[in-house]
Amino acid sequence: MAIELFRDSKVVGVMVAQARKENVDTDVAKNAADMIRDLAADPNPHNRYTIAQLIGYAVAELMRPKTNWLDSVAEVKRVGFGEKAEFNAKQEGIRAFIQAKGATTARTKVANKRFSPETLAVSARPVIHLIELVTGQAQMADLISDAAYQMELAQYGLIQRVLHDAAAAWAAPYYATGAGVVKATLDPIIRHWMRLSGGGAPVILGDIEVIGKLSELTGFTAGTGLQQYADALIMQHNAAGYIGKYNGANVVNLVNPYVVHENKNLFDLNKLYVFPAGASVADRPLKVVFEGGVLSQENTDINDKSFEVRLDQHFGAAVVYGDYPMVSVYEDSSI
Repeated sequence: MAIELFRDSKVVGVMVAQARKENVDTDVAKNAADMIRDLAADPNPHNRYTIAQLIGYAVAELMRPKTNWLDSVAEVKRVGFGEKAEFNAKQEGIRAFIQAKGATTARTKVANKRFSPETLAVSARPVIHLIELVTGQAQMADLISDAAYQMELAQYGLIQRVLHDAAAAWAAPYYATGAGVVKATLDPIIRHWMRLSGGGAPVILGDIEVIGKLSELTGFTAGTGLQQYADALIMQHNAAGYIGKYNGANVVNLVNPYVVHENKNLFDLNKLYVFPAGASVADRPLKVVFEGGVLSQENTDINDKSFEVRLDQHFGAAVVYGDYPMVSVYEDSSI
């Protein structure tokens, strides 16, 4: 009997859990493995399509943010295939005037800039021999995990470039650079967002490589050539590698996955992102859209009988803001 597969099918959940290295009940894992083995042992068009579906559904579930970077710096929308995501950037519209009593006040209205980013495709094309699935020489969970991971890396790489290319053209207090974390350059950025937030604490997000340098800037001059540091900050830095607050701002450590085959981290080590307190998600200038799920298409090579699946996800990124961007980017040029 032909197997019908859906996004919420139990076997999809099992493959996702195994790809995440989570514990799966032995009997449940065996049933899933037996199902995949049966499909691969009889590679008719429907069974090959079902395997491709399984891979596509599982990869789509795995391709969810594993880092706090995207959740912190972007407004993200998910739409169906062929749909457009519209983002609004609020501009100064309503204004107030001083005038003579009884005079007619000029009319003003709420102003918004609307924009729909174009989408691109991030693709992967894993290949496997069906006989390896039948004999257990290859694990479906490993294929799914690797494909999802590589597609995520490609997505984040493009999204990060979009933001940084735009920020490099901004002027202070929205973009600044220095050799190291320069107190005289960073502090005015923090104070700018503190004023805009009505005294609320801004947020500084960055890799441990750069936020770790903030600790050195917290000392007070106790005498010529002598810096004095609070014991609590020394202990906090020693325990975590960074301090949780700096000059009125909350400091957040960026979860920065390591890309093994490129021998580097996913996100730049030398960037600090500074956000105002209480800013809404819609105020973030980086706009990201994911269009539909992961498309899967299979093919079997007639020569070597290898089974391949093409995976595509459509997504787009753009920087859109009203009168000014609601984020500052500080770049440490010494890293």
